[in-house]
Amino acid sequence: MLCHFRLPLRLEMTLTTVILLIVFGMILILAEIFFIPGATIGGILGALAVTGGVVAAFVYLDQSTAWFVFGTTLAITGILSYLGFKTRTWERFEVKGKIASKSPGMEHQLKAGDQGITLSRCNPIGRAKFGNFIEEVYAKGDMIDAHCPVEIQRIENQHIFIRKSKAT
Repeated sequence: MLCHFRLPLRLEMTLTTVILLIVFGMILILAEIFFIPGATIGGILGALAVTGGVVAAFVYLDQSTAWFVFGTTLAITGILSYLGFKTRTWERFEVKGKIASKSPGMEHQLKAGDQGITLSRCNPIGRAKFGNFIEEVYAKGDMIDAHCPVEIQRIENQHIFIRKSKAT
């Protein structure tokens, strides 16, 4: 006696279901690329949905339809990849505005040679006081301990580079 086992619910895959699964996967992949960069769950789920759609086509549809779905999916993926890697495609998405403003400048006029004292250890970044102004400073070379006299070596792009004062 031969016993046949049947599942109570049978999953019927139609061509429409397969196509919707593949389209949903491609939308997830595009959303991953444009809105949620990085290898996150959206891209992984999208790749699984596209792969699942193609596999479902081979399992549930006839062979010629399955190969048509596979070829079409491969062609669409190739076209989207070509368009994505073309140099001018991304120009529509890039920010064209330029930042013309600068960060707030120093309200004071510190210059090379000004004397001060470190408030914290500078290894290589710390804080120092010059007159009434407390600034973040950068020590090149050796570490400078707290409460050591220093002088400004140079100021570049609002970064104050210091060295131990020659008076010590």
